[in-house]
Amino acid sequence: MPATHRWSNLSLVLGCLALLAACEQKKSFEVLGPLPAEQLRALDVQSPLKSVHFRDHDGEGLLVLSRFDGQAVEPGSEQEVDQVVLKATLYGRAHESDAFTSRWQIDQQTRCPGLDLDVDFYTDVSDVTDLDGNGVAEVTVASHAFCGGGIDPHDIHIEMHQGDEVYSIRGQSLISPAGEEPIGGEREDSASLKQAPPVLREHLDAVWQQVYKRPWSDVAAPTDDDPDDESE
Repeated sequence: MPATHRWSNLSLVLGCLALLAACEQKKSFEVLGPLPAEQLRALDVQSPLKSVHFRDHDGEGLLVLSRFDGQAVEPGSEQEVDQVVLKATLYGRAHESDAFTSRWQIDQQTRCPGLDLDVDFYTDVSDVTDLDGNGVAEVTVASHAFCGGGIDPHDIHIEMHQGDEVYSIRGQSLISPAGEEPIGGEREDSASLKQAPPVLREHLDAVWQQVYKRPWSDVAAPTDDDPDDESE
């Protein structure tokens, strides 16, 4: 076989291998079926609000969102107050035969002395993705917290982990009472997010757009208008 033909065949083979390698890299992230309840209990997870089981470049991963309601004693005043703790934990293991271990945890505590307390995850937008197709999962966790006695903005926290990188948005929900100026809606992006790849910035901005008008957006539009009043 002439040398030119051998070189062409070799180039073709190398090209196919590179293409296969690229495809495999894209396939290295996948969402898996839920873990059995007994495996969750082994991690001391009883009633998670949400769990996402997945595989990426680093092995098998498990995101668990949990909420704990209870009481706490305020330092100094010794007053007993309501407390909600939100925990987002990422567990991981390299092989199926290994035990899951905690890779990182977000622990948010909100205490409220006898006022309205509203704390929770936005479970619909808290998820695991691979937006940039590099095989390393992005884990997005979004939550809100409120302690007050009226209609006031909620504090919003959105955080994304990708490997060792952490990107975040902190701000307040937007309230638009009928006939009044809007309240809240402020937002501050972390320095890391400002330097993040465009696809990640766009994703976190989309998450913010989905949640920052919750949960008071319904007060902006009265629904009890009487059509007879317009005819008088």
